[in-house]
Amino acid sequence: MVRLLCRPSRRGTRLALALLLVPGPLAGGTLVERILVHVNTRVVTQSQFDARVQAAVVETGGRVEGERLEQLKKAVLGELVNEALLEDRARDLDLVTSDAEVEEQVNRLKEANNVTTEEQFQQALAASGLTPERLREQLKRTLTVQRVVGREVNSKVDLSDDALRLIYENEKETWRIPEKVHIAEILVSRSGDGASAERRAKEASEKLAGGMKWDVAVGLYSDGTTREKGGDLGVVARGELVPELEAVAFSLPVGGVSDPVAARHGWHIVKVLEKTPVSYRPFAEVKADIFKREQETQFQKKLAEYLEKLKRDAVISVAEEARAYYTPPAPEVPKEAAPGATVEGDAGEPPEDGSEQPPERAPRRERGFEVTPTAGFRIGGTASTAYSEYIESLDVSEALSFGLTLELPLLRTVNLELFWSHQDTELTASFRQEPPAGYGEKLTHLNVDTIHLGGLWLLGREGAKVRPYMDLLFGVTILTPAPQYSTMTRFSGSIGGGAKFRLSDALGARLGIRFMPVYVNATSSGYTTCDPWYGCYTYYDSNYLLQWDAYTGLTYRF
Repeated sequence: MVRLLCRPSRRGTRLALALLLVPGPLAGGTLVERILVHVNTRVVTQSQFDARVQAAVVETGGRVEGERLEQLKKAVLGELVNEALLEDRARDLDLVTSDAEVEEQVNRLKEANNVTTEEQFQQALAASGLTPERLREQLKRTLTVQRVVGREVNSKVDLSDDALRLIYENEKETWRIPEKVHIAEILVSRSGDGASAERRAKEASEKLAGGMKWDVAVGLYSDGTTREKGGDLGVVARGELVPELEAVAFSLPVGGVSDPVAARHGWHIVKVLEKTPVSYRPFAEVKADIFKREQETQFQKKLAEYLEKLKRDAVISVAEEARAYYTPPAPEVPKEAAPGATVEGDAGEPPEDGSEQPPERAPRRERGFEVTPTAGFRIGGTASTAYSEYIESLDVSEALSFGLTLELPLLRTVNLELFWSHQDTELTASFRQEPPAGYGEKLTHLNVDTIHLGGLWLLGREGAKVRPYMDLLFGVTILTPAPQYSTMTRFSGSIGGGAKFRLSDALGARLGIRFMPVYVNATSSGYTTCDPWYGCYTYYDSNYLLQWDAYTGLTYRF
């Protein structure tokens, strides 16, 4: 039997959701069967549950009954719900698995099961009740779920050197190396006259105090098995000696010799040869051990927290016959809700009509009223032609722009859009010939204010993190020069597009570009101005002022 044990390629993603290859898709199948659990847009079916329970029973050895079987069913249904949550989250994150990745996993599966020919592969699948198409479908699901876990869980597991060192410091006692002493002894055995043994031990102690060498005293007085080694007992730690000797050994200084100490086997005279104080295994030595432990501990903790959050945010409906094996978490009651109030989106009860349709998904605040302050850069254009001895045309210089956009949803993919944009720029002249000395190109400071109203069309899949859009708007543009010139208000429009990014339910970003033509041909006579160099001359408007505006901004959703 071919079983999918899709080992994650990333560290730590050893998810308990093995996604065994069992019949029945989690969503979208054509087979009509009993649905046990609705999980947002996904479902868990009776056939999935039965097949997974059967596979789990086989794994445990074959015979599971009574309370053990009930617990196993609870664990299986919990796993299936978790899988559905992760698959649904993959949809939200736009995470997909390519066909090439699936084929690579198929090849690994063949290699792991020693399948070398296509015929063997087909036979193995048939024995498991599978088809190549179903296998690839399940593999794609599994790899996609792993991708969610890798992005949403693994990324939050902090295994940096700084984090590991902090763990090391907080549990430093775990790596403590206790104090040790290197000792030697003279043992005067009690095997005989006890009083005589005590006299000999005291005599040895007096001889040592009088200057006798330790090795000589050991040879003359010791009955211990270490006599031939100068009485050397080696290095000992606390707890390895009888209490009477330990108290003496750890209290003496290096080179110190004790008085005779009575113990079970006789009288002992202890000499401390060397002392090793308390120390700790260095971080470099234990880093790998900490990493391995924390990798699993943190991953399991973060995964459990993540799944609990998905459950709290999800719409989960459980059929009556499945409630013995799974109870969805109670929805969080808003603080402002009155006691006993019904929480919108509570999916604890099945549909009243008994239908098997999945409940409406908890709304994602993608379609609320939006306010977007923007900043950008606007490319100028020719504002008018001017007939004079020196000036050929008047141009609006490129400059920074800023503005504000308001959006209100109208239809499923259409928003009403109102925007105001301001450009602080200059009106400059293009000369026919070299102007007189001291005369610059700038004719006047110019404020360009645009107010447009129109529609914005959202493209792509609803709920996606990134959605392209197009907009078409009409309104007016107000050109305000220096006081000696006249302000002009002209009809204008804009057409553009870009992308909207959903950062959270309440916050987003927007990036776009607009083409903004302004119709400025209002009169045939133009308007006249005078200056001290040229005298008086007349400006005649061209048909359009054509500008491009590239902009970006943060979107606040209400």
